[in-house]
Amino acid sequence: MEGERLETGINGGLVLSEYRSGIRFGTDALLLASFAQERVKRGVCADFGTGSGVLPLLLLAGGSRARFLAVELQERYASLARENVERNGFADSVEVLCGDLRAYRTLLPAGGADSVVCNPPYLPADCGRKNQAAEKRIAWHEDCLPVEALAGAASWVLRPGGIFLCVYLPSRLTSLLCALRENRLEPKRLRWVVPSPGEAPSLLLLEAKKDAREGMRVLPSLYLYRDGTHAEKSAELERISALKG
Repeated sequence: MEGERLETGINGGLVLSEYRSGIRFGTDALLLASFAQERVKRGVCADFGTGSGVLPLLLLAGGSRARFLAVELQERYASLARENVERNGFADSVEVLCGDLRAYRTLLPAGGADSVVCNPPYLPADCGRKNQAAEKRIAWHEDCLPVEALAGAASWVLRPGGIFLCVYLPSRLTSLLCALRENRLEPKRLRWVVPSPGEAPSLLLLEAKKDAREGMRVLPSLYLYRDGTHAEKSAELERISALKG
């Protein structure tokens, strides 16, 4: 059934409601929450494409005292995020806004955020065979959020010195770096996510800072599994996955 719900326990005490046949959070959201945890401690954090609200919930449950502006294009998921925020006791810390980030100049307050987190659409609008479900196309393809618009929205809402954090595909790194720099967001930290030793990266985690000087650190790679069989999680993935019950 299209509206059938799935209840998932995460981070010990959190319960996340999702549509069983819809957009559901995965390991990439857990990796990004872990990567962002030390950077999103206080102030205002904007979450672009919040979906079910998983990133603000993970960060708040992990000890963040930030106030979150969670933006979601699809009303169905904006409503779901509001439910999840309310259910888990964070209604005073998260405002869910339904809107199109391409209209960021009227949607978001200029310089109103200290940080932005985003698990964005990974694939170009014209890339490969698209999912026939409109809500999944919007989540996975850049039909409604090209990387240039993503970077523009982040730069607009961030104060000078504000931090942008995202998870993305290695094959799109050049497009991401170019879009960020063109919008005054200077890449500062990069971490490759690698399935197992000897394999190519499957994801990347990136931090950029508004109006910063050039200088990016490449952090030690994050390995997901101990070997190529992918049968046993790495110690670090075990720690991160403990957030997901």
